[in-house]
Amino acid sequence: MKYIVFLLLMLSVTIPVWAGDHPEAFDFLMSNMPDVDHQTIKPVFLRENIKLAYQAMTEVPWGKTIPQEIFFNDVLPYASLNERRDNWRGDFHHRFINIAKQCKTIDEAVGKLNMEVFRTFRVYYNLTKRPKPDQSPYESIKAHYASCTGLSILLVDALRSVDIPARIAATPMWPDQSGNHTWVEIWDGQWHYIGAAEDTPLDHTWFTQRASTANSKYPIYVVSFKRTGLVFPMRWAPDLTYVSAIDVTENYKIDKVHD
Repeated sequence: MKYIVFLLLMLSVTIPVWAGDHPEAFDFLMSNMPDVDHQTIKPVFLRENIKLAYQAMTEVPWGKTIPQEIFFNDVLPYASLNERRDNWRGDFHHRFINIAKQCKTIDEAVGKLNMEVFRTFRVYYNLTKRPKPDQSPYESIKAHYASCTGLSILLVDALRSVDIPARIAATPMWPDQSGNHTWVEIWDGQWHYIGAAEDTPLDHTWFTQRASTANSKYPIYVVSFKRTGLVFPMRWAPDLTYVSAIDVTENYKIDKVHD
């Protein structure tokens, strides 16, 4: 009996029973997810997220143009930071896929969705009325208020649900000591930045000039689901080290942003 149990356990490890039609995507998520998620995230949850992500790929004009590396790291993931793990992909896909399908480019879709997402859910920026900085999508929707971090998490998830590569960007502190800030980067062949719930063009926001002054002492990071060995600093949870980062400070120099 013990031998049978051992054999079944071995098979469950070596054979991706829950991987569905995309075992390589399942393996990417399993290999890179934070250790804390291994205790709570169920394989069926991952499989459903993967299925919907690949479905969205077939529904939008740009779907087949996204490299696998970008798709895995910036479309597939079910979370960005340390927020509560919500099952948002199916709901958001249903709500926003028709808008995305009518757009010819990622840039066009981002422009429309950056406003529509927040109109749909009636979520607004408010630093005092939001319950906490690191709200999950449904926590922000319930509260109707969010910090820049909560707004960014919500937008990233909505964009990913329609096959738009998106990731969180942030600085722990601006060089002028005026505080920290979180925003969103999207990929359309290269990475661009936007402010969540802001009606401005790509790479043109209220913090453009400020971001251009970032340096090695006051850097800008983006989140990577793939483990990088660099920790994404979270001002609200300084002791958590399981969110990976990439230092993109140099990308925000004015001459590089507007090349």
